[in-house]
Amino acid sequence: MKIIQRYFIVNLVWPTALALVVLVGIFAFLSLIDQLEDAGQANFGAYEAVIYVLLTLPRLAYEIMPVAAMIGGMACLALLTRNRELDIIRLAGGAESSVTWFLGNAALIIIVFYILLGEFVVPATEIKARYQRSIALQEQIAMQTRYGFWARDGNSFVNIRKILPGNRVEEVYIYEFDEEARLRSSIRAENARYNDDHWVLEGVERTIIDSDGVSLERHDSAAWASWMDDDLIDLIIINPLYMSVWNLRDSIRALKSNAQSTAVYEQALYGKLARPFTILAMILLSAPLVAARGHDGGPGQQVFTGALIGVVFYFVNSAAGHVGIVYGVNPLLSATAPTLLLYLILFRLSRRKPAASRSRGHVRPDAPYRTSTKEIRRQVQTRIRRQEKTLR
Repeated sequence: MKIIQRYFIVNLVWPTALALVVLVGIFAFLSLIDQLEDAGQANFGAYEAVIYVLLTLPRLAYEIMPVAAMIGGMACLALLTRNRELDIIRLAGGAESSVTWFLGNAALIIIVFYILLGEFVVPATEIKARYQRSIALQEQIAMQTRYGFWARDGNSFVNIRKILPGNRVEEVYIYEFDEEARLRSSIRAENARYNDDHWVLEGVERTIIDSDGVSLERHDSAAWASWMDDDLIDLIIINPLYMSVWNLRDSIRALKSNAQSTAVYEQALYGKLARPFTILAMILLSAPLVAARGHDGGPGQQVFTGALIGVVFYFVNSAAGHVGIVYGVNPLLSATAPTLLLYLILFRLSRRKPAASRSRGHVRPDAPYRTSTKEIRRQVQTRIRRQEKTLR
């Protein structure tokens, strides 16, 4: 059984990896063409476009993984069916549930890789990609460090420690210099929000340095005239779909504390938690689909069927998320409904009774899942006896 399990892992992982590489390559090429349209703006050229696309490859792989998993599952079972290897597994005493068990265990390798990719790789590379792109397109941006976002605004330097969803920032520090590069004042604000084409600082403390000495001013709120707008903040904020579970949780808490809508972030959180179960369901769904088709059409058509089902589910899942946000559907329901529907289909297909052959006493050899082990052994024994009679 261990040998068979390893065999399933190899035959599932490599078609999935191959499908993932091909799909990511196609979408990366299309993304590069799209980014080259912005080449020539500010410091954004062809080199920056290529670097941006390379940094977004993990995000593309994360988005396309369910489709690749469906293709890999269909290809795996189609190849095993064509080579009669599933027949051999059944003759060795493996039941129909054994094939599903082997396939599910092999799927865990892909699921673990998917979780690690989404939690650790995608958030880091996505932030890096958006940051470098914003540097090239917005020449005023200086750097982003562990102490927050730094920018130059004329003769002032701005440090924003926390950027929150909803065009809000916290812990804002503004250092104003004169024409001779001497510090004239420093401003500390607890938070700021972008409202009606300008920023409003709240909880302001301003330290003024002049010839008379140093003085301190406090204000509950103050207007802040700056070239930075909410579009620039959007360039830096990572899409909720590509944030880690922990960052999504923190963002939801921050939005709730400010009495703002959390639907988008809750939708992303529940969708992220449901995605591993989606991949498992799509891989397991390949078993009844391949069994229903048998050898009809060969592995090529099986792979095409898997790709078609994966793409359809991808669009249905995306549409469910957008519809849930627009119409105010519960985020948990709209995020998990497509996956629950997938498991319902899988349950219905697995409960279907084996289709008996129309010919009396004949069982199709190309339907290993629908034929019992006893029938397969009887077929093999009958063929052996016929061959022995022919030799005699």
